[in-house]
Amino acid sequence: MITKTLNPIHFEDIEPHRFEDLVRQLLYDFKNWKSLEPMGRLGSDEGIDIRGIELSASPSEQEENDEDEENDDTVKDVLPTENLWVIQCKREKRIGPTKIKSITSKSLSSLDSPPFGFMLVAACDFSKKTRDEFRKQMLELGVQEFYVWGKADIEDLLFMPKNDHLLFAYFGISIQIRRRSIKSKVRSRLAIKKKLVKVFGDFHNSTYRPPILIRDPKNTQYPYINNSSEFIKNPPWGYWHLENHNPPDHLAFVFNKFFAYANWENKEWDFVKNCDTAIPNHPTLYGLSRNAFNLKDKYEICRVYSERNIPEENRAWAMTIRFIHYDRILAIDELGDACNEGPHLLVDYVDGNVPFEPNWSFQIIKSAARVSSFSPIRPKKKLRKTFFPKKIPDERKIYYKELDEKLNKNKA
Repeated sequence: MITKTLNPIHFEDIEPHRFEDLVRQLLYDFKNWKSLEPMGRLGSDEGIDIRGIELSASPSEQEENDEDEENDDTVKDVLPTENLWVIQCKREKRIGPTKIKSITSKSLSSLDSPPFGFMLVAACDFSKKTRDEFRKQMLELGVQEFYVWGKADIEDLLFMPKNDHLLFAYFGISIQIRRRSIKSKVRSRLAIKKKLVKVFGDFHNSTYRPPILIRDPKNTQYPYINNSSEFIKNPPWGYWHLENHNPPDHLAFVFNKFFAYANWENKEWDFVKNCDTAIPNHPTLYGLSRNAFNLKDKYEICRVYSERNIPEENRAWAMTIRFIHYDRILAIDELGDACNEGPHLLVDYVDGNVPFEPNWSFQIIKSAARVSSFSPIRPKKKLRKTFFPKKIPDERKIYYKELDEKLNKNKA
């Protein structure tokens, strides 16, 4: 099974100030902030993109408070201290050790003393050497708490459920919406599958299944056929035989079916292409009889030739199998209507033209009842041999005469 993943986020596509806005919003619950000021948007930022004021209790005050709790019934209120943070945002594609040294120096040059905390957030990845240089600079400058966030760190934060709204607002991606969509899709497929099995039989049912009328409910011409020849070439609706539920989450239908020869040992094969017998004998499509497909004589001529000239063990069907994905099944109508018998499968047609997926399968199966010991042949072009003449001769008269002689002989 193929797993779908998200492509890397293109931070370089958003405007610089919007990148600063994104970083600021990701930082809201990073510390107990009194304020987070977007200095870069104000114009005169003095090398500072975001200035943060963190509220925190000083260690000495906290210790005094702990002693009071032990020695006294009263507890003093701890007044928070304010720690200055400088946050720099860079959308550059690459930042190396030299560059990061320049960024930190420029960012802190306007301050009389080093801030309590410093963060560098950039839309690129940092090497170990670059991170080590950043740490060295911070320690030399006397910054007490410091962080460097690269592209991977920002993506990790954005993919957290709490930040899904930011991922959607800035990049049009929502993991939560995607998860809900997948859940809804799975439920829909399971519901369709249960209904299909109920109406048409389970996955392993090899018994005869009635033909199914497949149509597009958006087609306003249904059930009237204005041009028979055009309809036969590209039917906007029609009856097809359900073959099986395979591959998973698909229905497989017999789209073409031809008389064929098969050697099950060496995989040689041949078929009669000009006689497609996939059109069901029954039910009759409203407004178009089966005879309109000019199959009656063709079918009998090919059948007779096959029975007279091909050994029974080599008689086969060559079939084109086409598929409909569960997701495009809009409804299953068990009853049908006054024009065409049910069941009907209401399908969202591909490109508005055909009910089937673009992919298809061609296989050759035993023409007698489905025999499990004979696996379908996946025909190879180099193994096709000529067993049928280009024009099938009409041997019906001699065939029927042979049948009469055989019957008379048996009676005698």
